[in-house]
Amino acid sequence: MKFKRKSSILIFTVLALIASTSCKEKKESNDLENIVERKDNYVEVITNGMDFETVDEIKSGWTTFKYINKSFEPHFFILEKMPDTLGLATYKKDLFPPFISAFEHFEKGEMEAGMKEFEKIPQWFYKVELAGGVGLTSKKTTSKSTIFLEPGTYIMECYVRMPNGLGHVFMGMIKELKVSNESNDNEPPKADFKISISSEQGITFNDSIKSGNYTFEAKFEDQKQYEHLMGHDVNLVKIENDSLVTNLNNWLNIVDFKAFRSPEPEGLLFLGGVEDLPSGDTGYFEATLEKGNYVLISEIPNAVERKMIKTFTVY
Repeated sequence: MKFKRKSSILIFTVLALIASTSCKEKKESNDLENIVERKDNYVEVITNGMDFETVDEIKSGWTTFKYINKSFEPHFFILEKMPDTLGLATYKKDLFPPFISAFEHFEKGEMEAGMKEFEKIPQWFYKVELAGGVGLTSKKTTSKSTIFLEPGTYIMECYVRMPNGLGHVFMGMIKELKVSNESNDNEPPKADFKISISSEQGITFNDSIKSGNYTFEAKFEDQKQYEHLMGHDVNLVKIENDSLVTNLNNWLNIVDFKAFRSPEPEGLLFLGGVEDLPSGDTGYFEATLEKGNYVLISEIPNAVERKMIKTFTVY
């Protein structure tokens, strides 16, 4: 079962308060080869500032994304499968104007005027399917994630906020990615450790592991939509000390309009993860873990209260 956004005026109220939509940018390519096979077993995605530089089209199947964040901001990208034949041009044309206008109204405290803007949201928006992606990645950091992609047109985006609360998407971070009907015939990677993510049981993982290079399997036991209109994901964070867990939890509470703004709190290093996948689906991510304290956490409101957090030690 695919994971889609809900449609209701209440949800749009929350959307307005969090000023979401996301990080994105379309890069034109004059390449004669639009379908690019994975090089060295991955698809490279680079962020230099507020952008996503990558290929325009790939084959369907198990795909590893190597996300190289060269910027000075934390970023991530989630992939959204568009309905029918719609793509980036429609996404920008139909969604950017009402969201930007609503944001401007809410910044002024004009709630009713902002709500009116959401009446312009098209029905196709409710058919968008969330399909995974690469978790939060700190500045000057590289992360790798593997997910299964079906054929279709996807929007790659990030909704981390600027210091003023405006989403990175409106600064240019958006990209269209086409996935062809031809399969890449890749197999999923073999995991060294397994992580379970459930709205009922929370995040389940080891209390400690030895330092090294690892591939983690992230199994989404279920999925639900939270107050921020998204589901749960899993992010790997190196944390200087346990006292910073509260800061991390508060920063990820996106329903707080002042949260999720760059830069991230001091003492936190985001090392990737797997973005929202449908119930029963599995994604993978790789990381090199040095000795220290780490956290697996979901980017949802009140993650600690919901047990969507697991602390562990690397020795």
